[in-house]
Amino acid sequence: MMKSTLLRFFAISGVAVAVTGCVSDQKAAQVKLEQQAVLGLNWVQQSGEYQALAYQAFNTARRAFDAAKAQNGHKKAVIVDLDETMIDNSAYAAWRVEHGVPYTKPTWARWMEAKQATAIDGAVSFARYVNSYGGRMFYISNRDDTSYAATVENLQKLGFPGVSRETVLLRTTQSNKQARFDRVKSKGYDVVVYIGDNLNDFGTACYGKNNRERRLQVAAQQKQFGSKFIMLPNPNYGDWISGMATDYYKQTPVRQLEINRENLRVWKD
Repeated sequence: MMKSTLLRFFAISGVAVAVTGCVSDQKAAQVKLEQQAVLGLNWVQQSGEYQALAYQAFNTARRAFDAAKAQNGHKKAVIVDLDETMIDNSAYAAWRVEHGVPYTKPTWARWMEAKQATAIDGAVSFARYVNSYGGRMFYISNRDDTSYAATVENLQKLGFPGVSRETVLLRTTQSNKQARFDRVKSKGYDVVVYIGDNLNDFGTACYGKNNRERRLQVAAQQKQFGSKFIMLPNPNYGDWISGMATDYYKQTPVRQLEINRENLRVWKD
């Protein structure tokens, strides 16, 4: 009896040690995943190059807006994303690096409620230009609609114009933005420019697609970029990450690290 009891004890202890080790490995991998964002965050927060690309994007958008002719007597509209397009949330991402933790809805909600996002260079002046010269800005974001009050307060504090229930369309049921794009058009607007940091900010062509399919869509629409579609750089997150593998975000942190490396094109010396 004593021998049997001891064997069961050691078996259970071995399983516990294995489980503890596995959990520890996953936590270490999560910390490493967050650390992989550091240089991208440094670039966004510190480089003149990122700043230059932001100004370049909004200068291009202004020229595209001026050149566009609204169809059928409709009023010109510009649709923009918010996060990493008009406002900068990199401080939240840096907080995750500091604490070694992943994105979660509760911490993201806390960040939005803090109303500390800053304006991306050129964004406010572009929005004011559109609203002052015969157009109307629509801010279409996949922030959850429960964050509407905090989001609007943050935008108003930064000086964005025309912020209201009509123009700020957040996510209520699905992340696919097409229905909200169509709602703007149904009100008699001709959307002449779209601005975003994710290909999904321009329509459904790339929604749910892997990166190869997304690149093919970009190639097919290449003439639209710089005229109708204006892209802001975002090296830190987006559907390009989930586009690296099926169910990327359902994988363990250890597996996500492996996928990140597997997707590198490596010089074979």
